[in-house]
This record gives sequence, structure tokens and C-alpha cells, in this order.
Amino acid sequence: MAATHRVSAVIFDLDGTLLDTERATRDVLKEFLGTYGKVPDAAKEEKRLGQMHRESTTGIIADYGLPITVEEYSEAIYPLYIKRWQRARPLPGVNRLLKHLHKNGVPLALASNSIRRNIDHKILKLGELKDCFSVVLGGDQVPHGKPCPDIFLEAAKRLGVNPSSCLVIEDSLVGVQAAKASGAKASKVLWPWNHYSQMLR
Repeated sequence: MAATHRVSAVIFDLDGTLLDTERATRDVLKEFLGTYGKVPDAAKEEKRLGQMHRESTTGIIADYGLPITVEEYSEAIYPLYIKRWQRARPLPGVNRLLKHLHKNGVPLALASNSIRRNIDHKILKLGELKDCFSVVLGGDQVPHGKPCPDIFLEAAKRLGVNPSSCLVIEDSLVGVQAAKASGAKASKVLWPWNHYSQMLR
């Protein structure tokens, strides 16, 4: 009989896994690039899904030849994000899943490549479900973001469990790579709008 491996804790990504914020991210980029007379390139943006903020921003500035710094880009685009995040909602099944895990005493963590300031804004859209998480980590709280395993190793440490006993729920390739590198089990969620080309429609 095949051996079973007990899951001691579950670690969730946020954007595109728990909340429908990925489309908002694409809409903001489209709006911002439009002010420079440019349009997003679907292939380039597909590869950016799940990247750290600075890495993603640096790539955007270079790819579209924007005459601004990373800091100027971040300052200009943040108000646009705040406006779009107000419309974010938990993805289908999220409410029921989080309630079930929390009710059954499964330790939960949230580990996102987003900077912690942004997470604190977005997580409010989970309502009371945000209190299900005993650990919340942003990419700026660890030495290296995904696909490095740092954030999942730190989440497991704060939960007081071995990374190998954790299940990580992700929607991006870099997230799955980070989870596997940490020794955790990984599950990738697939939504019809998970691909950038479809978000542009």
C-alpha cells in the first residue's frame, strides 16, 4: 500500500491564488503604459507573473523603454493599484476552503512575493478570513523572493513545522519552483484567466 504523507500546515500565495488581483495588475499596467503611448506585450508579461516587485518593475522599464526610475514607477503606479484592489474578491471556493482548514485546526500561512505594504491592503478583501492566517509574509521580509525557497522556509519556521510537511498552494511557476526547492509539497491552481493573453481580452 502506498505511503501517505501527512500535511501539518498549508501555505498560500495571495495574488491569483486567493484573490482575483492578477487581472487588476494587468489593467493597471495597461493604463499606465497607455500614458506613454505603449501597450503591454502578452509574452513578456506572462513571464513576469509571480516575480518580485523590483525585478518586475526593472523589467517593465527596460522592456518598454520608460524614461523613469524604479522608484518613480512605483510612486506613480501605487494609487492606481489601490483603486483597483478595492474591486478584488476572493476566488471561487476560497472562503469555504479557508473556513474548513481553520475550523479543523490546520495552521495556515500566507507567503507572497508582493511587498508587505501591498499585502496589508489586499488581504483586507478577505474580510474576517484574514484572521485564519497565523503567519503573513511578504517578499520584502526575506533575503530572496520566489523562485528561491526563502519565504516558504521562513513561513514553515514561524509556523513551527518542517517544510517537508507543508502543502503550498500557488498559481505561478516561480511559486511552485520555490515551494519544491523548500522541500514542501506544491499544488498549482489553474484559473481560466491565469494567462496574461487571456487577461487582455
